[in-house]
Amino acid sequence: MINGPLGENNMYARISRLIFCFVLAVGFVTVQANTLHAETLQTVEANGITFSYIEEGTGPLILLLHGYPESARSWHIVQNRLAGAGYRVVAPFTRGYSPTGFSEEGDYSVRALGADAIALIEALGETEAVLIGHDWGASTVYEAATLSPEHVVKLVALSVPHPLAVGDDPTILLEAPHFVYYQLPFIRQWVAMNDFQHIDAIYEEWSPTYDVPDSVLADIKGTFTVPGALDGALGYYWSLFDEELNEGRASSPETVITMPTLVIAGNADGAVSIERYAAAEPAFVGGYEFATLENIGHFPQLEAPEEVANLILNFLKD
Repeated sequence: MINGPLGENNMYARISRLIFCFVLAVGFVTVQANTLHAETLQTVEANGITFSYIEEGTGPLILLLHGYPESARSWHIVQNRLAGAGYRVVAPFTRGYSPTGFSEEGDYSVRALGADAIALIEALGETEAVLIGHDWGASTVYEAATLSPEHVVKLVALSVPHPLAVGDDPTILLEAPHFVYYQLPFIRQWVAMNDFQHIDAIYEEWSPTYDVPDSVLADIKGTFTVPGALDGALGYYWSLFDEELNEGRASSPETVITMPTLVIAGNADGAVSIERYAAAEPAFVGGYEFATLENIGHFPQLEAPEEVANLILNFLKD
């Protein structure tokens, strides 16, 4: 038996290394699929903004609108389920969230966000869509449905009630003090401190039962490191109190939603009290369903994606 560089032992070593590398490669691909998942970003111009988005499936259009602090990737499990059920599912990075463009005017008002949703439907070549939104995305779909109801087939809102639930009640600022302290002049620096430790704290406070994966935190922190992106995200809060930017806003405590609507909320949400939602029920005159998720916090599409997908699919069947 030859044991030199060209011998049998060397051949076994080479085969072993090849097998080891193959296992590592398969493992890496699997990890990538479970965390980042395969995605191809596309772009479209709508309402003066260049939107980047993730698209899956074919069929009737569903638009998935994310909130704060998260990105379009927060929907990836729900998106995959909906696409598999026969829908064309588009999850855009909303204005100000890289790689989508920023507003040159600094307009991140609910009025502008609602107009974005309607413009996206048209830019994607459709005349109507199911709108699904979480957090700021929920505020967006309420606005879009009020602004242009003919574009909206059905509505799903997660973790934020209709404006009727809040009205002029100032106690909402006690439940959600970030609306106030995000107005502070040094807030950019504070949010970015210690590798955006504030984002970790938000997930812990708003979803106390959720063991947030590192990949979720890395995704949004990576987004916020892009120059201008943090201003874009915080701009939603800054624009909220700008009377000029909100002039002409369609949704309000006095307006109603005319299409069938499903609202989903977790009873462990540390950002919005579950008791808030009942007051909003009269705003839904086209049919209303409310689903409470037990021991789920503010991020249902991340914490319980299969349950959220099932609720949505059952709602769309009706």
